[in-house]
Amino acid sequence: MTFEGGYLLLEHGELRLSVDAARGGAIRAFNWRDRSIFRPPPRGAADDAFELACFPMVPYANRIVDGRFRFGTRDVQLQRNRQDEPHPLHGQGWRAPWRVLDASTSAVTLAFEGGGDEWPWRYRAEQYLQLQHPALSISLSIRNLAGSPMPVMLGLHPYFGDAALAQLQAGIPRTWLTDSACLPLRQVATPGDWAFDRARPVAAVPLDHSFVDWDGAALMLWPDRRVAMRAANCRSLHMYVPPGRDFFCVEPLSAPAGALNRGAQEVAVVAPGERFAIQVSFEVGAA
Repeated sequence: MTFEGGYLLLEHGELRLSVDAARGGAIRAFNWRDRSIFRPPPRGAADDAFELACFPMVPYANRIVDGRFRFGTRDVQLQRNRQDEPHPLHGQGWRAPWRVLDASTSAVTLAFEGGGDEWPWRYRAEQYLQLQHPALSISLSIRNLAGSPMPVMLGLHPYFGDAALAQLQAGIPRTWLTDSACLPLRQVATPGDWAFDRARPVAAVPLDHSFVDWDGAALMLWPDRRVAMRAANCRSLHMYVPPGRDFFCVEPLSAPAGALNRGAQEVAVVAPGERFAIQVSFEVGAA
């Protein structure tokens, strides 16, 4: 394994990946032919996952309203995990160090054990990141170490740069409308001006919404590059396109935002000792 600036460096052909195991098992940089595929972190971003290139979301993704949900006969209360957010979000893994289990020049396996605290179920999460031309492949899994079934939402939170130059194509037939706090209210057919059935500018409309019935494929295009994302076991695509910013997020999720607040119908339920995983690849090429 190779370290550069304290971070694990993977290389394969024209691809380079920098991984920060100590800070949420996050990706700091993903480059192809010296181009940034994920948005590179700005200076001084060492401790803020929101400024890194991509991080895993485990054992849940997005916000849990007021940190409260009920699963079976169990009432769960989670505390806020970020000072500027009124609701806990994105799970536990992105705020904790991960251990390096195994590494080669082009692949690494990371692990994180959590739960048994305010999240009542103990679990073990693993990430396997591999560069294999022309793609980065990420497997994110969770194993239930508790004695009762556990609800699970898994996801990845990649940031892409050059939002003003980017186009997106993705089949996202339904979406959750949100309130002023970006909390989901009701599911509807995707409005026409939010649709990306044909490639069109990402920045055409500000978004912070979960789309459902996604087929697991998304294509992002810039003048000098293209990224084809393919995801398995991900039923939802969350899009975050803040107005006037130079980045956007296209996040594959196993369940849409707010799923835990709506019961267990949309989330994976993992039996004791069993495992659930998502698989996401980012295939890179010339435009």
